[in-house]
Amino acid sequence: MPLSDFGSFVVVMDEIGLHWAAVNVALGGTSATDLKLEGALTRAGFLTAKDVLEAFLIGFEDLENAREIGATARDHWKVTLRQKLGQFRGMLRAVLPKSKYAAAAPSLPNFGVDESKFLAPFEDAASLWLRINADLTIAGFTPPLVIAGLTQSLFAADILAIRAAYHTLREAENDLNVARKERQTLLDDAKERMVQYRAAVEGIFGADHPLTLSLPALSAAPGSTPAPSSLSGNWNAATGEADFTWTASDDPNLDHYQMRMSPGATYDADTATVVATLPAGTLTLSTTTGLDHPGDVASFKLFVRLTTGNEAGSNTVTISRP
Repeated sequence: MPLSDFGSFVVVMDEIGLHWAAVNVALGGTSATDLKLEGALTRAGFLTAKDVLEAFLIGFEDLENAREIGATARDHWKVTLRQKLGQFRGMLRAVLPKSKYAAAAPSLPNFGVDESKFLAPFEDAASLWLRINADLTIAGFTPPLVIAGLTQSLFAADILAIRAAYHTLREAENDLNVARKERQTLLDDAKERMVQYRAAVEGIFGADHPLTLSLPALSAAPGSTPAPSSLSGNWNAATGEADFTWTASDDPNLDHYQMRMSPGATYDADTATVVATLPAGTLTLSTTTGLDHPGDVASFKLFVRLTTGNEAGSNTVTISRP
């Protein structure tokens, strides 16, 4: 199979490892005659690099999971604090409707705004709550203000908790960004070695030798790129999923479709992950991948993939979860 998504690198490296074993036998079958690449890289060293890459890709999934867990924890606190701020505002209208404090109550922030804008109303409410608790001049009211067991100190503690959740999420996102760059370095190194291997085999045996003709392909055969499908999609509030549909490929070599996603408003192949691999004949998909939390934005492409290894990506569809 040719190189396509990240996981394909491990598969092709494994194919080359098997091919390399046959080459070494053809060259004499001794350590002295074995094929070696730049820097005296042996088959064993190449396979070690494959294992390192495979382990890294597995670890990368753990980092993605850590980011998702962090986002879930942050959003839990966002929901909790918005609910408590709503209770605070309601209590001011009910208990202190004619006081100066009722009009000063901060509004609920939109769920998807950035950290500083989201937290500002809660800090404002916590400060206002302290002023109310210290005010002994309000007619008919004896401080402190307590809302169904919720005190100002508990509310302030929740603000500290969400700040910690934001920090944890930032750490997870930073780890993921660093890992993306490390992953690209490993992939670039692996591809360079595979290119070197193909060149070495052809140089040793010639273009028409069976070992050259059987070399694992790194790229799809030229001249057979399929026509892309047209992708459309939207957020379905009723099901809580993004719904996608696409036009069918009529390529006779169609093998399957593959949906890929990258976080954010712009599709980036370097950060894209496979959402689903779908058999020919499938024209719809519903998913929450990349859209697990309110305010999340993700960009999607649908790839037509042929039995020859060629592929073509659709237009990008960007979905925002309300």
